[in-house]
Amino acid sequence: MYTIVPFERYYQSEIDELMNEIQKEFELPFRSPDPVPIFEYVLSGNLFWVALLEEQVIGTIGLSCFDDKTGVIRNMFVAKEHRGGQPGVAKQLLDTALEAAKRLGYNAVYLGTMMQFKAAQKFYSKNNFVLIPRTDLPEGMTFNPVDDLFYVLKFENN
Repeated sequence: MYTIVPFERYYQSEIDELMNEIQKEFELPFRSPDPVPIFEYVLSGNLFWVALLEEQVIGTIGLSCFDDKTGVIRNMFVAKEHRGGQPGVAKQLLDTALEAAKRLGYNAVYLGTMMQFKAAQKFYSKNNFVLIPRTDLPEGMTFNPVDDLFYVLKFENN
């Protein structure tokens, strides 16, 4: 069984390997040739978690603060052999980030993805994220430059 734990710096090399393996699945690059290590995001106050299966990293997710009421999901990835199924690693990662967003009092969480990530699009829609045009993003919100689809999940109780 897998577990979701907060990011620790010693996971960085496994995360890099995971990202490289996932990149091989897709025609278009989704990572910068010189990506910023996750530990640098964490040092800036962002939250990150990893999914582990017997101490091996099989997934990641991050939650960045845009402002005091808005969060951004970042770097949500799951190893190919662990996608789908019940209970899903991706669902547990997403739920972990969304629970943190609610605890922080966020009213909404945004995310960006690429058109080539068809399964991700279905996953986000299934989990109540709504597809929005880039023009509906809060002013100044930044995403990976290759993202071409954007989603928002608004919380009713915050």
